[in-house]
Amino acid sequence: MMTWPAPSFANHCRAVCAAILLIAVQSGALAQAPAAKPAAVINADARATATAQVMAGVTPAAGDAVIDKLVATDGWKKHQEAMQAQWKPVRARLDTIEKWRDQEVKLKDVGARTLLYPFSGPDFLNAWSLYPNHGKYLFFSLENPGVLPDLEKMGPKEFEAMLRDVRNAFTEIFQRNYFITSYMGKQLTTPHLKGTVPIITTMMALNGLRIAKIEAVDPFPELTKAYEEPKAAKRPGKLLRGAKITFLTAANKAHELSYFSLDATDKALQAYPDFLDWVGRNKPASALVKSASYLLHDNQFSKTRDMILASADILVQDDTGVPYRYIKQANWNTKLFGKYHRPIAPMQWGYQTDLDKAFKDVKGEPLPFPFGYHWKGQESGLILATRP
Repeated sequence: MMTWPAPSFANHCRAVCAAILLIAVQSGALAQAPAAKPAAVINADARATATAQVMAGVTPAAGDAVIDKLVATDGWKKHQEAMQAQWKPVRARLDTIEKWRDQEVKLKDVGARTLLYPFSGPDFLNAWSLYPNHGKYLFFSLENPGVLPDLEKMGPKEFEAMLRDVRNAFTEIFQRNYFITSYMGKQLTTPHLKGTVPIITTMMALNGLRIAKIEAVDPFPELTKAYEEPKAAKRPGKLLRGAKITFLTAANKAHELSYFSLDATDKALQAYPDFLDWVGRNKPASALVKSASYLLHDNQFSKTRDMILASADILVQDDTGVPYRYIKQANWNTKLFGKYHRPIAPMQWGYQTDLDKAFKDVKGEPLPFPFGYHWKGQESGLILATRP
C-alpha cells in the first residue's frame, strides 16, 4: 500500500482546502455578514437656515442670490443692528441660566431624552438653555405652527414689514423672558409672519443652530381626515396641527423639535383622546413649565398635569406649573430657588399657601435670572422637582 509522507500530505490538504474556500467565496456559497450601514448624513437646508438667520439678524453664508440681495439692503442692516443690540443682554441672561443649569440639573444620556413643554408657545430659548442636547423636544400650545416666510416672494416693503414683525414678536421674550398669549394672537398672524415656526427657527439661528428640515407632522391622520370632511358630524373647535423641525448643532448632531397646536383642556382633548398618551410615551422625559397662566391649577387641565407627573422624571417650573401639593403628594424631591410672590393680577386665584410656607421655611437659594411673571430684578421663583 502506498503511503504519503506526513509533510507532503499536510501541504496537499491545505492547498485543497484553500481551493475549496476560494471557490465557495467566489460562488457566494458562504454566507456573508451584512455590512454595517453608515449613519445617514443629515445636511442643513441652506435656504431655510439662511431665512432663519436673516430674521435673527445673523449674517448668512454668501452664495444665495436672493438672500445676498436682501442682506445688502439698509432695512436688513438696521434690523441686524437692532436684533444684535437686544440679543446681547439676552445672551448674558442665557449664560447665567446655563451656569445655574450645569450646577443644578444633572442628567445622563440627554441624547436619548425628550423634553416635554406644555403651553410652550415658541419658547425655544429657555428649552434649549435649561435642557440642551435632548434628542427630541415636544412642545404644545394654542398658537398655530405656521410656516417660514418665503423671502423670494417678498418685495422691499414686504421684507421690511416682515422684519419689523419679527422684532415685535421678540419684544416680550427678550425683555421679560416669556411670551404673552394675548399678544401672540396678533404678533404671529400678520400678513408676513405666521405661526410659531418662524420664531422657533429664529431662536435656533440666534443660538448658532442650523435648520435641516421643516415638515408637517400629524400623529393622528385618520382623525384629521375625518374632521376635515365637509359633512363631518363632529369637528373640534381647534384642529390639531403639527410641525417637526430637524435642526443641527455646530458638531452636525441632529435633534428634532415637534410643535403641536391644539386646545389642551380636558374637554377639548376628547377630540384627540390619545394625544397625551402619545406624548407621555416619549421616555425618558424631562419637563418644563413656565409663565403658563396657572392653567395646571385648573381642573380643566387635569389630564395634562397627570401626564407630566406620570411621564417625566425631572421638572423645572415656576409657580404657574404643577401645583406644589401634587408634586409633594407624588413624593417627588423638590428644591426651591429665589422668592415666592402672590400671583399677578388677574391670576390671584393661583396663590398657593403651602408653596408660600415652603419658600419661607427653606429660604430658597438665590435665583440669578428672571423666570416667570415676577421678572424684574431678582424676584423670580423656581421649583426643581425630581422623581425619587
